[in-house]
Amino acid sequence: MRERLTEHDLTFLRQLAQDPDRVLAGDEISEEYSHDELSGTAGWPQAVFRAKNVAEVSAVMRYANEHAIPVTPRGAGTGLVGAAVAVAGGILLDLSLMNQVLELDEDNLTLTVEPGVLLMDLAAYVEERGFFYPPDPGEKSATIGGNIST
Repeated sequence: MRERLTEHDLTFLRQLAQDPDRVLAGDEISEEYSHDELSGTAGWPQAVFRAKNVAEVSAVMRYANEHAIPVTPRGAGTGLVGAAVAVAGGILLDLSLMNQVLELDEDNLTLTVEPGVLLMDLAAYVEERGFFYPPDPGEKSATIGGNIST
C-alpha cells in the first residue's frame, strides 16, 4: 500500500473531475474530512474526490487498485463507527454529490437510489407517494449509503 499520493495521482483525479472544486488536496482539505461523529478516531486523507456518478467512482477505484492507493468511501460523515475516516490516508471518496432517487418500483416495493441520498430526503420522497421508509437510526442527515454500510 502506497504511503503518499504523487502529483501524478492528483493530476489524474483533477482531470477526471474536470472541476477544481471536486478535488481537494493538502491545505484544501478541511478538518471535517478527518473524522466522523465518533470521537477519538481521526485520519487525514491526502486527497478528497467528490464523485458525481458511477463512472467516476469506477475510474477512481480502478486507478487506486492499480497504484495500491487506499480509498475510503464517505457520505455525510455522521457515522459513529469510524468507517468514513481515512485512517490509512489515500483518497477519501466523497459520495454526497451522488444524491438522486433513480427508480421507485411500486410493484416490488423497492427503491433504487444513489449512495448520497439523505435519509430525510428519502423519507420525504416515499411519503409523497404514499409509502413509508421504516429504518430510523436517529440521524436524518445521514446518507443511505453510509446507513447501509454501517
